[in-house]
Amino acid sequence: MKLHNLNTRKSFKIKNLCLCIGNFDGVHLGHQHLIKKIIKNAKLDQLRSAILTFVPHPKIYFNRNNDNFNIMINDDKKKLLNLLGVENYIEYKFNKSLSSLDPKKFIEKILVQQLHIKKIVVGKDFRFGKDRAGDTTLLKKLSNKFGYKLSIIGDVKSKKTNTKFSSSTIRRNIHQGSFEKVSQALGRNWCMEGKIIKGNQKARLINFPTANMKPGNHILPKKGVYCVNVKFRRNLYKGVANFGERPTVNGVNLLLETHIFEFTKNIYGKELTVEFLTFIRPEKKFKDFKSLTNQIKKDVIKAKKYHKI
Repeated sequence: MKLHNLNTRKSFKIKNLCLCIGNFDGVHLGHQHLIKKIIKNAKLDQLRSAILTFVPHPKIYFNRNNDNFNIMINDDKKKLLNLLGVENYIEYKFNKSLSSLDPKKFIEKILVQQLHIKKIVVGKDFRFGKDRAGDTTLLKKLSNKFGYKLSIIGDVKSKKTNTKFSSSTIRRNIHQGSFEKVSQALGRNWCMEGKIIKGNQKARLINFPTANMKPGNHILPKKGVYCVNVKFRRNLYKGVANFGERPTVNGVNLLLETHIFEFTKNIYGKELTVEFLTFIRPEKKFKDFKSLTNQIKKDVIKAKKYHKI
């Protein structure tokens, strides 16, 4: 997959694009369905598949807040899109100049004159341009004038719940710790990745060593204890993890502490992936370390029961 960084002043040399516009945050099953349509449409018309996404996310830009919004970090999103077969990934700088373009100017100046699109694939609720005033009706109306084809894709719904896949819904479920719903919508488990750092090592006193990592610049889950899968060097392990500030030991910073079952390797400084499976309980401040220890033992029993070990 070729990566491109654009703004309103840059030229773009690649032509004959079959383009889809969107942020694809999470690359959920609805996104995946749309991407397959883009790739199929591109092949049928002998075009190049492409995704146009805005950086920063428009909601982040207008709220002036870039912390803890996206479901996944940008690099992971690119990896997934590459695996799905997208040929071109265009990151377009979202700024005052772009946000003030009215929909007709956006079609003419950006899509037609700058990107030379031949086909655009969008969902039926797609909106664009200043104040999100542009829609599929306008795209269809101007398609003959500017010589591009338009393909409109209907809502992609979950077979289990008959509800539309939505990044907003996934974010809400992550905040609530509802990871069964998150996994169903993503088609995979949501995860946190990072380097293992040294903690206060109090857990070792009760033979409960943990691999600790700081959260990345993505959405944060509900504080509490989770049943998790752990990936380390292509191997999959089972475990239990706590995400929070560790109030019983006077913690002040958010940390993910993961206890990996049947694992004894020294992994300080190594990269680890922790997949969230189900919520066990909320974070709580216990009266003393002994009470916390007793609760951890109960958490481990629940996690092992969930893992069937």
